[in-house]
Amino acid sequence: VGIGIECWQYPVNRTGGYEYPQLFVAREGEGEVTVGGDTSKITPGTAFFIPAGCPHEYHSTSESWILDWVCFSGTYAVNMLEQWSLNRYRCCAGCDTERMHRIMSKIYYTIKSDKLYGNHYASVHLYDLLIEYRKLADNRQSELSSVNTAALADVLQYIEDNYFQQIKLSTLSDIAGITEQHLCRLFKRNFRMRPMEYLAKVRIQHAKEMLVFSDKSISEIAETVGFPDSSYFSAVFKKYEHIPPVEYRSKL
Repeated sequence: VGIGIECWQYPVNRTGGYEYPQLFVAREGEGEVTVGGDTSKITPGTAFFIPAGCPHEYHSTSESWILDWVCFSGTYAVNMLEQWSLNRYRCCAGCDTERMHRIMSKIYYTIKSDKLYGNHYASVHLYDLLIEYRKLADNRQSELSSVNTAALADVLQYIEDNYFQQIKLSTLSDIAGITEQHLCRLFKRNFRMRPMEYLAKVRIQHAKEMLVFSDKSISEIAETVGFPDSSYFSAVFKKYEHIPPVEYRSKL
C-alpha cells in the first residue's frame, strides 16, 4: 500500500498508466483528470479511481490542489473491485471527505508505525476505504450496510491481531455480532472464501515473512503462526504457495 494525505498535487501525465490502482479524494482546490480523451472537473468532495495500467493525466486548475490518495496491490482488493464492477476509471462527487480522510490517515500511520507488519494491518483499513468508495459509487446500502461493514472490519482486525492463537468460527461470529452462516456469506461475497480460509492465508503470509527474515525452524514457525503441527502447516503452505516451506526458503 502506498499512501499520501493532504498532498499538494503537481501535474501528472502517465501515457502508459501506473502499475497500481489508485484512489484519490479531493480536499481543497480544483483540478482536472483526463482519461480516454474525456476530461472531468474535480472539486472538493470528489473521489476518483484510476485502475492499474490506465493512461491518464491530471493537474490543478486552481492555485493549489490538495488530495488524499492511496495506491495498492494484492489479489483480494483487486478481486473485490472486479466483483463490484468498479475496477475502471470513475469520478464520484459528494463523498464523505472527512470519513475517507480518517480512514486514509489510519492507513498512513499504521504503515509508518510498523515497517514489518504495517501493510498487513493497513489492509483492514483499506478494505473499509474500498467499502466507502463502493457505497459512494453505486449508492447501495443493502447487504453492505454500515453494520455489515463494521462487522467485517472488526473480524479482520481481530484476525490480524490474534492469527497465532486458536480461533474458532464461533468466536469470529460473536465479534461480528452476526450468525456464523451470515459471516460466511459476507466472506464469500467479498473475499470468495470462508473465514477460516482467510485466517489460514493470513497465517501463511506471516509464515512467509518469518521464512525470509528469521532463522526459526519450520516447526517453530508453524507454532508461532498458529498451526498445530509442522506437517499440517507444510500441507496448507503448499496448498496456497504451490511449494513446501522448505523449498520456499531455499529459493530466497
